[in-house]
Amino acid sequence: MGCSSSAPVSAAKTRSRFSNLPGVTQKAILDALDAVAADDDRTRRLCSALGAVEAERAVDVFERSVSEAKTSTSGTLEPVKADYEIVPGSEDAERWKAVGMELIRRGKLGVVLLAGGQGTRLGSANPKGMYDIGLPSGKSLFELQGERLAKLAELSGATSAPAWYVMTSPFTHDATVEFFKTHDYFGLNGKDVIFFKQGTLPCFTEEGEIILKSFDEVSEAPDGNGGIYAALAREGVISDMRKRGIEHVYAYCVDNALVQVGDPTFVGCCAEQKCEAGAKVIAKAYPTEPVGVFAHKVDAKTGKKEYHVVEYSEIPESLATAKDRKTGELKFNAANIALHYYSFDFLSRCCLDIKLPHHIARKKIPYLDPKTGETVTPNAPNGIKLEAFIFDTYKYAKSVCVVQGDRFRDFAPVKNAEGAGKDSPDTARELIQTLHASWIISNAGTITDVPKKQVAKCEIAAAASYAGENVPSGVVLRHGAFAAFL
Repeated sequence: MGCSSSAPVSAAKTRSRFSNLPGVTQKAILDALDAVAADDDRTRRLCSALGAVEAERAVDVFERSVSEAKTSTSGTLEPVKADYEIVPGSEDAERWKAVGMELIRRGKLGVVLLAGGQGTRLGSANPKGMYDIGLPSGKSLFELQGERLAKLAELSGATSAPAWYVMTSPFTHDATVEFFKTHDYFGLNGKDVIFFKQGTLPCFTEEGEIILKSFDEVSEAPDGNGGIYAALAREGVISDMRKRGIEHVYAYCVDNALVQVGDPTFVGCCAEQKCEAGAKVIAKAYPTEPVGVFAHKVDAKTGKKEYHVVEYSEIPESLATAKDRKTGELKFNAANIALHYYSFDFLSRCCLDIKLPHHIARKKIPYLDPKTGETVTPNAPNGIKLEAFIFDTYKYAKSVCVVQGDRFRDFAPVKNAEGAGKDSPDTARELIQTLHASWIISNAGTITDVPKKQVAKCEIAAAASYAGENVPSGVVLRHGAFAAFL
């Protein structure tokens, strides 16, 4: 057949490996190996695909997750209220900011960016961070965030910016790295920008067999944003943080166009309280807003309270709309906007010691029919995808700090296509430009030529101001203008 004699050897090792996995017999894989046994080339390709799978870890995750799903009790949910609130200009906020700035100046802060998603819902095949949301500057999400980080370093007096750890995915990695290089890392030192890939997990049947998509491919799916912990360990990021002497970590998602990257006030608050984990939250815009909320989950048997994020699809409307009789405010009102803090020691524990169970999602998963060699597309859910959520580690923290932020300073999500009406490029532009105009106006400046029935808007580059600081008095800008410097 003209193929290397290594194929039978590889097949024997592969068969032995998958025959000896714990749990159910991996019959589909063993049948596939039998089906291609007479063809060295196909055998080699199948063995290569199987060899790339972390099968032992995947089976362990599957078994723990199924066990957790069977034994966990729903318990009851209790509201979580913010422990602290950031009020700009207040004594607390100024002190927290000073603490955060000092940590940045001393090189004690690391910043993690979750950027594995593609811009599919935005009409783009590129990584979402490359998307230009239509600001006057024409800057992408990556550029906006990188320039804010560079400005933060300058304000802190640091000799270099906090190390920026950028989590990509197998689908976005190469394009992301090339974009950063082409844009000279947005003014940052390339040595302080570290890329690492989010992992994937194979899909499983209900019984626990790994699903093959074809003789060349295993059916896999990203392991969720909670896969960041395994990736931080696997890709050497935890080791790099340790070498750099990082003691505090700030993490966020790429699709927040207003994010204060490295947020010194939030970080300073969490560091001052010596908490292991922290979350910046905002009030919901309306009771049924599609955002998760932080809550305490109370175990029905033990009475133990654990921090938990309840997704909007999971919370009953009666709880989503419930109000506090005394204040009239929503009870469940600590909206999760994916702004996270970790002490390095806790993050290291999450990555190296804690084994997270994953959430089970039943999906339609294409699978190989080894008899025909064809890939079958099912009409109904036939298998399981496993994913972890980044907030699943909060229940393991000895102390959690929930900090109240402000929607108009902290959150401009870009999830939907232009014109969708919410969480879209146009709504993010509106939020950014309205906030930036407020910086001018609050410093006795003027925005000219504002059309009737419109609010004043402009864009101020991060090089000029990170979060409204150092805006000169009396600046005059035209409505919709971009100011690179003030």
